[in-house]
Amino acid sequence: MITIDSLTVRYGPQTVLDNLTMHLSERSVHGLVGVNGAGKTTLFDTFFGLVTPDSGSITHSGHPLRRSEIAYLESETFFYDGMTGRDLLDLTAHYNPSSDPAPYIRVFGLPVDRPVAGWSAGMKRKLALTVTLMQQKPLLLLDEPFNGLDMESLHAARQLILRRREEGATVIVSSHLLETLSPLCDDIHLLDNGPSPRSTA
Repeated sequence: MITIDSLTVRYGPQTVLDNLTMHLSERSVHGLVGVNGAGKTTLFDTFFGLVTPDSGSITHSGHPLRRSEIAYLESETFFYDGMTGRDLLDLTAHYNPSSDPAPYIRVFGLPVDRPVAGWSAGMKRKLALTVTLMQQKPLLLLDEPFNGLDMESLHAARQLILRRREEGATVIVSSHLLETLSPLCDDIHLLDNGPSPRSTA
């Protein structure tokens, strides 16, 4: 169980997360929905240790969550211009030897032998999602993973995320659009800066 307990994060006078409490079961896909500014990215940054909360905690099975347990797809991703997609995927596979990039390349149609600098925004997003899903971590944080994807790629991305769940990962996916998460998630939490997000199964 992943427990978010009375989590509060402030930026100066602005409270972004206010006494937030959530309980997330493992080996599930959890959706996090909220308008821009609702605190989705701040929550993910806190999970990953990029933000220190003013109060409260995030624990995994009663222990503090470690960054080494997490693969994090941020809402904006950047790549070295000189790298090809294959360079990046080979590097990811080197550190995750049980992961095979071939299914992702095939499903997403990634032009892996071209420098990433010339890729479209949608292709770069699919590459970033691939790198995240290939990491053999127990917790995956996916911040707006479907931005820039067409409907065919969106469907493929959902299937790849579900495969990671079947392999034992816990996945938290954020979006500002409920309809993109409904076919994917085991439950959905509506984040609106309040202490207890509304949830749907």
